Amino acid sequence: MKKHGTRLLLVLSCVIALGTVVQDFRFNTSSKQAQANALGAEREFGSVLASLAELRASQAAYLATGQGPDFWMRRASEISTRMNSAIGRLRTSAENTQARVNLDSATTALGDLMTLDKRAREALASEQRFLASDILFAEGLSAAQAVTDNLITARDFEVSAIQDRQLLASRLRLAMAPATLVLVLATAFTAGRAARPPAPSAAASMAQMIRDLPPPVKAPLGQPAPIKPPVAVAPPPPPAPLQPTANWPEAAELCVDLARVMDPRDIPALLERAAKTLEASGVVLWIINRKGTTLLPMLSHGYSDRMLAKLGTLDVSVDNVTSLSFRTMQPQTMPGTGQGASSAIAVPLVTTDGCNGVFAAEVQGARPAADALAMARIFAAQFATMIEPCDSGDAVAEA
Repeated sequence: MKKHGTRLLLVLSCVIALGTVVQDFRFNTSSKQAQANALGAEREFGSVLASLAELRASQAAYLATGQGPDFWMRRASEISTRMNSAIGRLRTSAENTQARVNLDSATTALGDLMTLDKRAREALASEQRFLASDILFAEGLSAAQAVTDNLITARDFEVSAIQDRQLLASRLRLAMAPATLVLVLATAFTAGRAARPPAPSAAASMAQMIRDLPPPVKAPLGQPAPIKPPVAVAPPPPPAPLQPTANWPEAAELCVDLARVMDPRDIPALLERAAKTLEASGVVLWIINRKGTTLLPMLSHGYSDRMLAKLGTLDVSVDNVTSLSFRTMQPQTMPGTGQGASSAIAVPLVTTDGCNGVFAAEVQGARPAADALAMARIFAAQFATMIEPCDSGDAVAEA
């Protein structure tokens, strides 16, 4: 097993070392390529700027005395075509987005310059040398300066992008050595753990402990073996008291009567029957107001008017089981505290329009029984079909 772990460690270390060498070679090649790209971009931009200066010199020769303007016009057209091609190549190979935007602006400015050049040629053809001079040296100056500024800005952005990429590659190259060391150490740790023998199981440990026990002491010849005293057996615990079972037949009858309700005045009596079936000391039908912000105790049983006035209204955002049941549209329970305390059940009144209220009951026991919660959900589903959101000023009814 140890030989296998050592062999695995050797293989993994070789693979990691080979990968490190290959990646270092790739980083070196990428760095050289980035340097070449930066130098090439600077040369290309410098060539375009030199062509722009040559273009402006050719335009100035239109007006020189003793010079044939036709030659210089052809020369200017050739230079303009060459500049457009060069800017297009730079635009295609640019890595930086802002550099491409400036190159597009440079192309536009060059087009404006050649439009002015066309006007100057027309003025020369009509013997208006002063107008041609004004076009070339006054109006053409701003267009030529725009070409120059955009080319210089694009060059700076492009060279900066190439240098940033080269810097990132250099940092990754520097981080590669410690990362490789960490990988090798992690591989050695994993292989060392794999080479350890597995821990004995619980059954094997117990068997070894039994084998290590000393031999039993035997009684001398002619003497009876000592009799061990009987071990006292603790009496079994008393059986748990039987939990009261829910009155499902009465619940079924109540559901039938709830389905037959025609007059809303019958609802309080049915709510009273629901409280008796649940063996609840009090129940309340909380109805949401039309704004959906407040729960109102619209119908109750088992609570006095004084208690209902103390309950008041509930904000749906407060922290209690009734508001939480409304917000989550899920049944909620709250255990009682102290001896003889009662617990609480809150079940949402969910309809096709959403949650319109909460059926709340105070039942016996420190915790609500599962049957009581299930029965309360059935009653809530029946009462949900009979209620709808109300106004905040509606009166509270008591069963």
